[in-house]
Amino acid sequence: MQPFYLVSAGLHILATTFWIGGMVFLAMAVVPVVRRPAFQGISPVLLEAIGLRFRILGWIAMGILVLTGLFNLIARGVTLDLLVNPVFWSGPFGQALIGKLTAVSLTILLNALHDFWVGPRATRMLQADPQGAEGKRWRAWASWLARLTLLASLVAMTFGIFMVRGWP
Repeated sequence: MQPFYLVSAGLHILATTFWIGGMVFLAMAVVPVVRRPAFQGISPVLLEAIGLRFRILGWIAMGILVLTGLFNLIARGVTLDLLVNPVFWSGPFGQALIGKLTAVSLTILLNALHDFWVGPRATRMLQADPQGAEGKRWRAWASWLARLTLLASLVAMTFGIFMVRGWP
């Protein structure tokens, strides 16, 4: 089981790096560049293409994170009997797991809202009227959802560290 656990833990870390690093790269490199006046004419189309590509890869990473996370729990000895034991949830590992599961759930919810509702609506409106107030309002909502998704992801990562390394 140990070699499989190490591979799973490595994939989990790699998927986390891709997920969080990808969001940071989009926010700090891609979006500021495509919003420059020189790219104004193609900005909505370019952001949509990049966003759709990252959406596919991001959801694959999220799937890998969920699957490897479940496997890692099993490999660390977390059983169904343990999960129904209130003592488990009151201990440090259980408390960290509650935090991580909550943050992961919030990350998935926020990302789904961004990717499948707010983001596409903002893109459609900005493509129809690049200077329209409604499109800008939806773009602002998409931007805030992306920031909150990143924050929830960082919280999930922090609780994951607490699960493995203990509380500070």
